[in-house]
Amino acid sequence: MKKVNIIWSLCLALFIMSCDSFLDVNPDAEVVNDDMFDNVQGCEDAITGIYGKLKSNEVYGEYYNWGIFDLLSQDLGCSSQVTPQYYFTRYDYSQAATILESMWQVPYEIIGYVNNAIDNLERKSEGSYPLLNLYKGELYALRAMLHFDLVKSFAPHVEKSANVQGIPYVTEYSFKHTPFSTVGEVYEKIIIDLKKAQTYLEEDKDNLAWPRTDTGNDIDNFMKYRQTHLNYYATTGLLARVLRMKGDYADARTEALKVIDSGRFPLASKDEMVTLVAGTLSQKETLFGVYSTKYVETTKLRLYDGASWTSFSPYQASSGGQFLFDFNEVYSNYLGDNAGLDGRLVWIRSLTAGGTSYRLLKNVDVTIIESAQNTPSNRRLVDGISLMRVPEMYYIVAEAYLRENKLDEAADYLNPVLVSRGLTRLEDREPALTPSLDLLYNERYKELYGEGQRWFDMKKLNAEIRSNAELKVIPASDKVYVFPIPEKEFEYRTQE
Repeated sequence: MKKVNIIWSLCLALFIMSCDSFLDVNPDAEVVNDDMFDNVQGCEDAITGIYGKLKSNEVYGEYYNWGIFDLLSQDLGCSSQVTPQYYFTRYDYSQAATILESMWQVPYEIIGYVNNAIDNLERKSEGSYPLLNLYKGELYALRAMLHFDLVKSFAPHVEKSANVQGIPYVTEYSFKHTPFSTVGEVYEKIIIDLKKAQTYLEEDKDNLAWPRTDTGNDIDNFMKYRQTHLNYYATTGLLARVLRMKGDYADARTEALKVIDSGRFPLASKDEMVTLVAGTLSQKETLFGVYSTKYVETTKLRLYDGASWTSFSPYQASSGGQFLFDFNEVYSNYLGDNAGLDGRLVWIRSLTAGGTSYRLLKNVDVTIIESAQNTPSNRRLVDGISLMRVPEMYYIVAEAYLRENKLDEAADYLNPVLVSRGLTRLEDREPALTPSLDLLYNERYKELYGEGQRWFDMKKLNAEIRSNAELKVIPASDKVYVFPIPEKEFEYRTQE
């Protein structure tokens, strides 16, 4: 296995070229360029190339999305041992070593690219490029985002284990070894990077207007389709997500409110549910997503085609299988007289000629992606992988108020999301409902189903696991909630 801390085989080539070079091959456009930071186009190609790496299956194209974490949360099933992901449904990480190695290795490779880009750009004089601050802001945010997903996955939860070993937080492009930081130290470094990114991106605030004005096929223009970049609001939303996970709820609320109060990310309506995440980026709700025209190929294979040896599907009692719970249970809580009204059910349920079938159509629906409304000429929908949407910001604000026992204020931020999904306000139901943390986490579950977030809510709550795969309840422990760091990482360290 390649060494995690930047010393990959590719890095030798990077070192040999020149201090100002980035990649011998741009991973997105496959364009050879030894002096990518000597001009504006080269800088933008390099950053575009980094974003292009994020869409790989080992990162957000599958594994760091629904492809592993919704299997872990028992929301998707994998019935075939031919597919290595099968072992994640049983928490047998020893049988999933190859996937875990790639989930450790590839993000650190990308972090290496990011650090090289930061090193080059920080040596540029102020004003040398018109968008220099935006370039740097996006890169610092990218570095923080990748470390955040690594520490959430390969280390214990920060609120109970801040002082135990976390992961290496790599900030230099060099052959120098990076020691492990504690979990708490990793979070502090993530927050520092995100606040630095916010400062650099301050001038980006007005570049994401509502209504959106981007049209056509000009996706490679750096200032177009800013939702495909870690723009100011995406970076702020990511900071809110990090602070909330850390347990700094009031600070998380402050950041989430910056996104909500901007007015640039209106909540979608019930009849727009089908286009929010289905291999596309919502013009309204998406804060950040990775542009990808090939994502549909992975999601079609795993979530649409239905082949037993490759596909994942939600657990459903109606199929005749025996499970501890199915997805309908998620959408049946805290409804009162609103039963059957939740527009989010369309994300999972679809009608077929043979009756009712269930696929996670929330994440892929080729009939939507290939529709006439998504042609390059009018580009109503942007092909891609949705990674952060504005409803999460409402939940972060509501949770902060609930933890302060401010129930009315919490309801003020829960109700807009509920109404947009076709439901009535909590206080208008029969019987009326009072906000609670349990209700909030159930709403997060409904909204974020299939987006790889439920597993980390479970980890944060130290929740026991109702295993559909094994028909038993599994106690919470770091044995299941923490991925083992690949052994080769430590073997390499002992050789130094």
